[in-house]
Amino acid sequence: MAEEYRQRLDNNVEKLVENFKGLIKTSKIKDSANTTRESFQSSIYATTLVQASESLLKLVSEMKLSLALGDFEGMSQNVDTTSDELLKRCDDVDAQISHLSSDISSALFELENHFYQSKWRVSPTLDSEQTP
Repeated sequence: MAEEYRQRLDNNVEKLVENFKGLIKTSKIKDSANTTRESFQSSIYATTLVQASESLLKLVSEMKLSLALGDFEGMSQNVDTTSDELLKRCDDVDAQISHLSSDISSALFELENHFYQSKWRVSPTLDSEQTP
């Protein structure tokens, strides 16, 4: 398919160049006797130049459409790659959260131990007696 597009592109560009050269050659006024004939030739070159340009634009449009609609495999591969990366990041975040949770749990346990062994701790019986 790419080779076909390349071939069409080469043909269209070659037609453009040939017709442009022909248009330039016929635009030179040599004598008044051949003016009508050269005018017709210029019209023909201009018409074929426009046709080659339109053909080239159509080719570009086809290539864009083919690329946009035909690249499902590439898009699917990008989606899969992104999905795998995000799943890996989720696993990393889950592991970090688990690690933080265990760190917080052990720190809380230590704080509770210090609190219950502290001389500043008020016994629960005194608290209940002091409240009205």
